[in-house]
Amino acid sequence: MKALAVFLCSALALAPNLAGAETIADYYHWTPYYVTGRPAAESPRQLEFEQAAGKALPTWSSSIKSPLTGQTYPFTIVGTNPQTKPVTTDVLYVPISLIVKFPGGVTLDPTKPGCKDTVPVQTRFFDGPNFENVPLKSNGVSVGPAQVDDGFMRSEFWTYAAGTKYHVHLKAAAKLRVITVNAPSGSTTVAGVCSGSSHDIGEIGINQYDALVQSIDKQYATPNEIPLILTYNVFETEGGCCILGYHSTYPAKGGGTQVYSVGAYNDAGIFSVPIEDIHAWTHEIGEAFNDPYINNGTPAWGHTGQVSGCQNNLEVGDPLTGTPFDLTYKGFNYHPQELVDFSWFFRNVPSLGTGGKYSFEGTFSTVQGVCN
Repeated sequence: MKALAVFLCSALALAPNLAGAETIADYYHWTPYYVTGRPAAESPRQLEFEQAAGKALPTWSSSIKSPLTGQTYPFTIVGTNPQTKPVTTDVLYVPISLIVKFPGGVTLDPTKPGCKDTVPVQTRFFDGPNFENVPLKSNGVSVGPAQVDDGFMRSEFWTYAAGTKYHVHLKAAAKLRVITVNAPSGSTTVAGVCSGSSHDIGEIGINQYDALVQSIDKQYATPNEIPLILTYNVFETEGGCCILGYHSTYPAKGGGTQVYSVGAYNDAGIFSVPIEDIHAWTHEIGEAFNDPYINNGTPAWGHTGQVSGCQNNLEVGDPLTGTPFDLTYKGFNYHPQELVDFSWFFRNVPSLGTGGKYSFEGTFSTVQGVCN
């Protein structure tokens, strides 16, 4: 599964005695990382037919020759080509809030406030900066007002987007749906940061969870929309906890490929870095925009972020896993993740991004060489 933010954790049901550990993550030695989902066999030609039939997301396709390898890499990205058609694209999404009931009477409910908050999780999320225009700066350059991931899309193609109406804008295709489900057999919970079972951390096996997600998607979304399924403090597991979110694809009934994304809005203080509130969702939406069908290859890169070796895909969150920046909106301090520019992956010199940098906040100021 792609962009599965996986964190290793224990299945103990009791509140940990931190005994010198600064966070729950320190105590359990949780390590965040991401894995890859199911790629779709979508060609640019197929997408043209599917878009005309209303069975695909709005995308543009092209190719780039990397100066590092001398090879040409085809790619497909959501929106329009910022170099030739820098206009605003509305990307339809289906908002879904998932109440999950676990064994033992624990219910993790995004219609209620998270730990130390007074506003419901789903309000913080769906009325937050992933979906509302906010003032945004990237490397000292104003790229907003824009939604967070829209602002990132503008910033990574700033050479073409500056002074234009280029935007990749999430637009709700339906009203928020609140769905209650029982956690699959074998699911467990552990104590969270705040007392009370309503702030526990839920653990569900990834295969069981993904089957549940797909069953919901098939009821409420079509291939020209991205269903976004929100949970509160619910992580998936794959040999260990915790997958915080992912985006993936599957062949849709009636034709086309369904792109979908899930994620947890999680409490502050669980992890040793500010992986909290919308952090995982910024990662997942950004990657769904830049690699919607999970088939955009790149020159090998790595030894950064969560990647200890080399990988070769256009996953804009993975190289800076766990690198947040602060964004205050409606009096609340959000922690979106910094994302990496298109230019960094293909070793464009100079960068197409803001300030000549290679990531939204300038953590990457240069490109990598050959990855071994």
